[in-house]
Amino acid sequence: MRIAIASASGRLARSTAEYLLEKVSPDDVVLVTRNTDALAGFADGGVAVRYGDYDRPESLPAAFEGVDRLLLVSLHELGRRVAQHRNAIDAAAAAGVRHIVYTSYIMADPADPGCPSTVVPDHLRTHELLDASGLEVTYLRLGLFAETPVTQILPPAIERGMLVDNTDHAKGAFVHRDDCAAVAAAVLASTGHEGRTYDVTGPELLGFDDLTALAAKITGRPVGYLSVPDDELDAQLRAAGVPDDVRGMIVSFGTALRAGYGEPLTDTVRRLTGRPARPISDLMERHRDLLAGS
Repeated sequence: MRIAIASASGRLARSTAEYLLEKVSPDDVVLVTRNTDALAGFADGGVAVRYGDYDRPESLPAAFEGVDRLLLVSLHELGRRVAQHRNAIDAAAAAGVRHIVYTSYIMADPADPGCPSTVVPDHLRTHELLDASGLEVTYLRLGLFAETPVTQILPPAIERGMLVDNTDHAKGAFVHRDDCAAVAAAVLASTGHEGRTYDVTGPELLGFDDLTALAAKITGRPVGYLSVPDDELDAQLRAAGVPDDVRGMIVSFGTALRAGYGEPLTDTVRRLTGRPARPISDLMERHRDLLAGS
């Protein structure tokens, strides 16, 4: 069984590769990336590192040659990534890949396509492409990355003394990116996951009001929480110069969270890796200096 990880220089893919190499021989692993120099350390360890670019579909068949199972890590650019995913899926099928593991999103449910989050339609379209590909597929519907609030949202909010959003105390099961990587590696290295969908979440449901309280406790710096209507948040973001697509993504995330789309809570991490999912407070402790502004 030869296993490939696409977009392998990204943070999730790179962590997955590290976990995977604890389970299988380097000879069985292929890392596909646009930036092969970034993975020189893996190549030095005996892993095949190949050039492949979703935007250059002619580069992909050779990148996937001899591969049996592929981790297709979803890309981030709205409006472009469906075409990029299509290129990867078509090339994988042409190269003889039998099984694709796709990193989807907790809010992307083909049985409930009404989620208002603007990031969901691209995932649902990718599901359609994969389902029509004739390949075996496993969907990893990843939860809300804990790194986003801890490293991006909370530090400026703590500096201002207030976190403002439109989530109205709605909750989500924030999950460490590293736990998602461990799950992906476990699926790639074993059998019996074909046709399965796994929701990968953290161990507890928390709202952004809970996160500000945790951050204040860990840093000793007070930070308040205020939820405002969608149009008011949109106006604030517009005044701050946030681009239209990013502003829409932020506002629609809060709308989706209020509608309950972030609430699945599962034990997938424990079941597939043998260890429990880590709480977001662990990540806050690791980034205490960043949160404290020191």
